[in-house]
Amino acid sequence: MAAHRPSPGGIVANTTSLGTDLPELQQARALWQLNRFDESLALFDKAVRKCPGNSLALTDASRAFGARFEIARAEELLDRLIKLNRHNPQVLHLAGQSYRMIFRPEKAMDCFRRALAASRALPDAQLELALLYERRHRLAEALDLINDCLHHDSGYHAAELVKARLLRRLKDEAGAEAILRRLSTSESVHPEIRAQAWSEIAQLLDRQAQYDDAFAAMMRCKELLLIDEAPFRRESEAVLHHLGDLANSVTPAHFRKWAEEGRSFEPCKTAVLASFPRSGTTLLEQVLDSHSGLVSSDEREAFARDIFPAMWQSAANPLPKAEILAAIPRERLLAQRERYIAYMSAALGEPISGRVHLDKNPTLTLLLPAVLRLIPETRLLIALRDPRDVVLSCFMQFLPMNTNSVCFLTLERTARRYASDMAIWRRFREAIASPWLEVRYEDTVRDLEREARRSLEFLGLPWEAQVLEYRERLKDKAVSSPTYEAVSKPLYTTSIGRWKHYARYFEPLVPILEPSVRAFGYE
Repeated sequence: MAAHRPSPGGIVANTTSLGTDLPELQQARALWQLNRFDESLALFDKAVRKCPGNSLALTDASRAFGARFEIARAEELLDRLIKLNRHNPQVLHLAGQSYRMIFRPEKAMDCFRRALAASRALPDAQLELALLYERRHRLAEALDLINDCLHHDSGYHAAELVKARLLRRLKDEAGAEAILRRLSTSESVHPEIRAQAWSEIAQLLDRQAQYDDAFAAMMRCKELLLIDEAPFRRESEAVLHHLGDLANSVTPAHFRKWAEEGRSFEPCKTAVLASFPRSGTTLLEQVLDSHSGLVSSDEREAFARDIFPAMWQSAANPLPKAEILAAIPRERLLAQRERYIAYMSAALGEPISGRVHLDKNPTLTLLLPAVLRLIPETRLLIALRDPRDVVLSCFMQFLPMNTNSVCFLTLERTARRYASDMAIWRRFREAIASPWLEVRYEDTVRDLEREARRSLEFLGLPWEAQVLEYRERLKDKAVSSPTYEAVSKPLYTTSIGRWKHYARYFEPLVPILEPSVRAFGYE
């Protein structure tokens, strides 16, 4: 078996052992690659209607519908797939992956458990179930699965990496470090696994106050990732250029006009929690999500990936600009408002039912003009944190490569991205006509009740003391953010001013970050 097998995230199951590969499926995949999603979904739908018992069609179609947030349709197809293959461990494994991708973790775990009951020789299923358990802090069960996984495939490096993380969380740092050192230095290990190992080593050294060694380890991590950055960086630069142009084209008059037009719509009780990654958004979200009158969506990509392009994109409008947003017909706005709420409700697996819906996603900051064009009554919560701590935290972690994380491969690039995004927010806050509130991470950690009361009052919600016990809910709830482990711990202040341990690395960045440091009061 291969030592590095990342969990599938695409729409295609990549195996014809499930059934005949139909012409409709082949055409649907080709259209998907061309971003012609509506045509692709129509062909996937045709395939499953034509051959309702074809497991390959059901698997691929469920992943396609799920990727476009048509969650109910995806779940229906997967439920049918399970009925047809209830004793097939390979299909149960694929179904578990698909349920995970459509935000149905309980069904995913059930599929993985059933697959393993039928056949223990499924290391991939053991690893994926262990990862789901670890997110839920079921560490001993996760470690048992990983040990069994490695018994069947001793060279499964991804599983070794997870074992190191579990040992570290179970207070066996020596055991964790031994695995990480071996993975990080072996040329036979996939570069992505080696990069993650170096990142874990950096965190270990940081906890031991060996800050220069920690920074050096993180540089080793980034060096491995920089090798494959080119396509991600090109796409990232293009996206940021277009969103920057959108931000520059929006005026206070646009925001005022959109707010006026929004008064004729049926009101939506929506809020957005944005800012910049590692600014304290996850902590604030988990506190607010403990309120009975609010439900949060944790870093779903529905708006950016689907709703935003559907609002304006056409052959005549290849790039977003304020004038194009302003010209969106009322009928399309109404349809996309309904679609957005339906998508988020489907991903949650429960109706929003009159509660405030909080869309927590730090990267929505650059898309705020589009959010406020679609739902101008949206209330904006903006998490603030010392810019230097934010930049350090973004740099000092491993993230799978994408158009956002590629900006965090050097400390300087991280600082420039932060400075650019938050300069745009500072301009927005002087222009927008919708309510907004900034909440400081440092204040939240030092006086949680005061900041929770401020935030709830801003959202129009009464005080509920249960929000202060948010960690109780996290015992049985998985958090999507990379900070899922940190947010489950009691509040701590050791992350405040952490950048000072790395002050000499920040000296060249002072001119880049100084405007944000000054503007947000962190001088």
